[in-house]
Amino acid sequence: MHLLIYFYLIHFLADYPLQPNALIAMKKKGYFGVLLHCLVHLAVLIAVLSPFLHLKSVWIGITIVFLTHNIIDQTKITIDKKYPKKSLLFYVSDQLLHLTIITLIAFNIGYIKPNISLEKLGLYADHNFVTYILALILVTYFYDVTRYFIQTRKKKMVYKRNYSTMIWNAFIVSIGFAMYWVAF
Repeated sequence: MHLLIYFYLIHFLADYPLQPNALIAMKKKGYFGVLLHCLVHLAVLIAVLSPFLHLKSVWIGITIVFLTHNIIDQTKITIDKKYPKKSLLFYVSDQLLHLTIITLIAFNIGYIKPNISLEKLGLYADHNFVTYILALILVTYFYDVTRYFIQTRKKKMVYKRNYSTMIWNAFIVSIGFAMYWVAF
């Protein structure tokens, strides 16, 4: 199996649905908040990649993601405080750096075998299902946060999740995936 889609899922899961506003506020106050956020990432990395933890390359990848996530997020917060009007630029740069690093790690690890059979992994081993979950996170949480950063370029506002749009987006994506699964 190739782990790229799993690394993307882990990243977007830990950076969006598993990062509530209270944790974001803690990150802005000091390093403890960043560390707590990165520990959430670490827990999700270990949980999702558990069928591959018998491999040294996976542990090296997990360590690199954990350390670089700490550095990138702390740097972003420090720069954000100095240049608050550039928050969209720093938000996009933060995400691009994280995605670049995890892409390089996943390709460096390459194709590997889990420590149990794929049949026992069920939906976990189904890349279509994993892609569907990733797509749901992208069209709900990622979309909502990105929309907020775009809107706040012109006027400062407090972030509040737009659940009605998130549900609508999830519904549309679910219909699309259902049509794909029925057709194939």
